[in-house]
Amino acid sequence: MKGTHRMETDRQRPTARNRAGGGPDWEDILQKAAADVLHHKAAGTFPLADQVMTQRADTYTCPQRFERERQRIFCRAPLILGASCELPANCDFKTLEIAGIPLLVARGRDGQVRSFLNSCTHRGASVAAGCGSARRFVCPYHGWTFDPAGALIGVASAEDFGAVDKAALGLKAFPTVERAGLIWAILDSASPHDPGALLGGFDDVLAGFALDGWTYVEGRSLPGPNWKLAFDAHLEFYHLPVLHRETFGPDRSNRALYYYHGAHQRLISPKTRADIPAYADLLAQDANPDGAVDPEALLAGEWIVFPAVSFNSFYPGGKRGIFMSQVFPGRTVGESVTIQTYLSATPPDAEDRARISALCDLLAHAVGTEDIPTSFHQQAALTSGMLEEVRFGCNEGGLQHFHRWIEAVVTADDQDLPSLLGTAAVDG
Repeated sequence: MKGTHRMETDRQRPTARNRAGGGPDWEDILQKAAADVLHHKAAGTFPLADQVMTQRADTYTCPQRFERERQRIFCRAPLILGASCELPANCDFKTLEIAGIPLLVARGRDGQVRSFLNSCTHRGASVAAGCGSARRFVCPYHGWTFDPAGALIGVASAEDFGAVDKAALGLKAFPTVERAGLIWAILDSASPHDPGALLGGFDDVLAGFALDGWTYVEGRSLPGPNWKLAFDAHLEFYHLPVLHRETFGPDRSNRALYYYHGAHQRLISPKTRADIPAYADLLAQDANPDGAVDPEALLAGEWIVFPAVSFNSFYPGGKRGIFMSQVFPGRTVGESVTIQTYLSATPPDAEDRARISALCDLLAHAVGTEDIPTSFHQQAALTSGMLEEVRFGCNEGGLQHFHRWIEAVVTADDQDLPSLLGTAAVDG
C-alpha cells in the first residue's frame, strides 16, 4: 500500500463540538473535504482507523438489546420518514411501519406535514393504508373519522356511543418537522425535543441537494434481517468488488474515504467513476487545498444519516437523481425493512422513467439478492452462538464510527441528547 496514512480515532464515547459563533459553515467544511480527497488521490494515501474493532455477536441477536435500541434510538432520535416530494399536495399521505410502530404521515390542508400513530383512538384499528390523497381518514372498524391534521371530527352513532371529548381524542401525534426537503420525526409523542434541534445543523448540508421541488419517481420495500446487519453494508465499500462483482464489476474500488459529522458520516471513493459526473468532476481537479470545487461535486459520495438512512447520487440519462435507502427495524430482533426511494431533480419523461426503473431494478437486485441474503446468513450464524464476536477492520472506519454512536445514544440520558446529537459536529 503506497503511503498509507493512519487516521487517529477517539476510542471513547463520541462527542460533538460547535464551531465558534454557532453552527458549522458547511460549504467550508465540504470544500476542505474535497481538498482532502484530492490530497489523498495525489499522494496515493488512504486513511485508516487506528486499530481493528471487535463487537459482541449478540449485539445483533439479543432481544433485550434490540428492545433498548428500539426504545432509545428509534423512539428518541430524529428519523427521516420520507422526502417532502412524496407528499407534494395538501391532503397527501403515506403509511409505513418502524420497529413495530404503525405510522401515518399526512400533509394537512394548511400545507404542514404531521406524523401520527396509525391507530384509531377508539380501539386501535388503523385509519389509513398505503399512500394517496384523502381529506379525511375513516376507521374501517367503526367509522370514526379524522382530518389530515389528526383531529377527531366524527364519531359514528355518537348518540349511542356516549359522551366523549373529541378534542382530546385526535390521532396520537409525534414531533415532526420538514428540513432540507425531508420529513423528520421523533417517535415519542411526549418527547421534549424538537427533531430539528437534534440534527446539529446536518440538515444544512443536506439542503445542498436542494430536494425541495424534486419529484418522487418510485419506491419499493425489501424485508431483511437485524437492522444493523442490513445497514452495515452501507458503511463500507470493502465488499463491493467481491459480493457485487457480477452487479457492479470486479474493478470497483473497495476503498472509502470517511468524513464524520457527529453521528452522521459520508463515504467517498478515491477512484473516479465515469458514470457519476460529480465524482469525475471532483477527482479530475488539481489537489489545490485553496481551489474552490463545484457545489454539486462537493456532494459526491454516499451520505449516511444516523441511525440508518443513506443517500447516493445517480445520473441516468445525464439527469440528476437521489437514491435513498431507509433501513428500519422490524418487530423483532431478526427483522428489518429496507425502503428504497428514487427522487429526480427534474420531472422525468417516459424515457427518463425507463432509465430510472432499470437503475432501481439493478440496485434492488444488488441489495435484495446479494446483500440481504448474505446478511440473513450472518444472522443465522450469529444466532447459533458459535461465533462470539465480529470485527471491523482499519479500512472500515465508518462501521466503527456507526457502532460507537449506537452505543452512545443507547446509553445517553434523555437530557443529554441535545448536547450529544444536537451540537454541530465535525469529527473528521
